[in-house]
Amino acid sequence: MKAIVIDRPGGPESLRYGEKPDLQPAAGMLTIDVAYAGVGYFEVLLSRGEFLSDFPLPLTPGLEVAGYVRAIGEGVEGFYIGQPVASMTLLDFNGFASIANVRPELTVPLDQLGAELDLATAAASIVNLTTAYLAVKDVYRMREGDSVLVHAAVGGLGGFLGQVARRLGAGQVWGTVGNPEKVRLAASFGYDELFIRSGFAEKTLKATGQKGVHAVFDPVGGSVRKQNLEVLRPLGQLVVVGNASGEEDVPYSFNQIWFSNRQTAGFSLGAYAESNPAETGKAAREALSMLARKEIHAEIHGVYPLEKAAEALALLEQKNTVGKLVLKI
Repeated sequence: MKAIVIDRPGGPESLRYGEKPDLQPAAGMLTIDVAYAGVGYFEVLLSRGEFLSDFPLPLTPGLEVAGYVRAIGEGVEGFYIGQPVASMTLLDFNGFASIANVRPELTVPLDQLGAELDLATAAASIVNLTTAYLAVKDVYRMREGDSVLVHAAVGGLGGFLGQVARRLGAGQVWGTVGNPEKVRLAASFGYDELFIRSGFAEKTLKATGQKGVHAVFDPVGGSVRKQNLEVLRPLGQLVVVGNASGEEDVPYSFNQIWFSNRQTAGFSLGAYAESNPAETGKAAREALSMLARKEIHAEIHGVYPLEKAAEALALLEQKNTVGKLVLKI
């Protein structure tokens, strides 16, 4: 089978395209012929070797795929050969390959969504959209009319956070972006307004009449994290969903949180999926159904052949993309 392998740290240039022995069906797993794989910033970090203690090299990256069921492992029910599916491979990786063994609990039959969803869009969406859905619905517990601020608002995750928040009842949704060119995308992602991230606290407070927002969703971290409490109204909640900046963690004083009546929460889809696979799969089906019904939309920045995965990661590393990148396999 064709596959991408990371043999050594070194960034996107360290990716190697080649062949590996075909994966064989395993008990309790589905084997699928992969048609598309989503590309995320986590793969950039893997290529740099930032998680060697947890994910030793060599490995084949890839956290999300879509394709067709190739074989059904012993004990697996509810699927058929040739069925179109999307799956989260974030616990096992191996998404950047022409064949993948996937966990049925984390796999969504695309022909059971009630509306058509193409494979490329499914592969580009399943991880980020499921993250956004759970973070907004179950972690923050969105209430009708709440105001929300989303950082990295038109990225792979941020673009879904804003849309899901609006779909689940948010009254006002603002976002931050890294450069002026992205500000013009506010309407297409459902934002009331997009701010340049520099100085976002002052801009957010001005937009809210100095009241602040009910929730901040932060996948960026670093210096952004330090200002988030400033824009939260009393009883507002900061939801941490990533650290794309790669900067050092930002500690908060519990006394600061206590005295200011603010709340903090965190959500990691990988950790949640490992301990709650059935609930994660259910959320993925519900989220992809929203996408299939066109209640929200997915933005695909570009599609690359598998052998050019390094180019896709290099582009993502520049942090100048809108939406998601996809590999065609």
